[in-house]
Amino acid sequence: MLKKLMFMVIISAALACAVSGAALAASVMEKDVITVGTEGTYPPYEFYDSSNSLTGFDMDLVKKVSEKIGRKIEIVDMAFDGLIPALLTGKIDVIAAALNSTEERKQKVDFSDVYDIADAAILTKADNDTLKTLEDIKGKIVGVQLGTVEDNFLSNLDMGLEIKRYQKTDDAVREVILGRNDCVLIGTLVANSYIDSERFKGALKIAFRQVVNKPDEGFSFAIRKNDQQFMDALNSALKELKDSGEIKELKKKYRMD
Repeated sequence: MLKKLMFMVIISAALACAVSGAALAASVMEKDVITVGTEGTYPPYEFYDSSNSLTGFDMDLVKKVSEKIGRKIEIVDMAFDGLIPALLTGKIDVIAAALNSTEERKQKVDFSDVYDIADAAILTKADNDTLKTLEDIKGKIVGVQLGTVEDNFLSNLDMGLEIKRYQKTDDAVREVILGRNDCVLIGTLVANSYIDSERFKGALKIAFRQVVNKPDEGFSFAIRKNDQQFMDALNSALKELKDSGEIKELKKKYRMD
């Protein structure tokens, strides 16, 4: 009886895995509602406005894409370094979070066509005049958002840095204001958003800009591998939005030009 019970448990587990695998293998286009993963502290791409609504360039763009492909969306805000694991396990269907399409990430997920390219900047306190080039951050305490291309860039520098990693960009920037970190490495547009924000107005500045990714590694939507139907739909929608000038208008709206 025990052997029979164990056999049934093993068969049930195998069937569950098969069903789960089949569910992940099916195209996202078979769903009526697509779950979008993001991380909401990366302005102007994704952030909470004065009414505490999640907004930003990526959020507007993914909504326009969803209209083009005829699907509703549900947006989930989570830790940036948890986005790809959530995608791989089926908790979300697509990542819209200013995610760079790096070679390392391409080993795990598929990327849509690039919709934006941005460089990075060292953001520091407005009265800090000691940081002018990359050499000047030697031995400094540098903040960065965990799992980003900026994080990877800093990790590969042999400069005696103390790197502090944060789940949210807000926390990394706040630590600079409090004097616990010398600076933070984030996207240039994101840095400008913090500089212009009411919370930090007059307290921050860009010390210098820094290229951290390859020319062909831009911001893209990420999806699970081998879902060609979904990928074709995303790229077709992005092309329509680009050709119509709607992406350009979104960039103007969020002062990205």
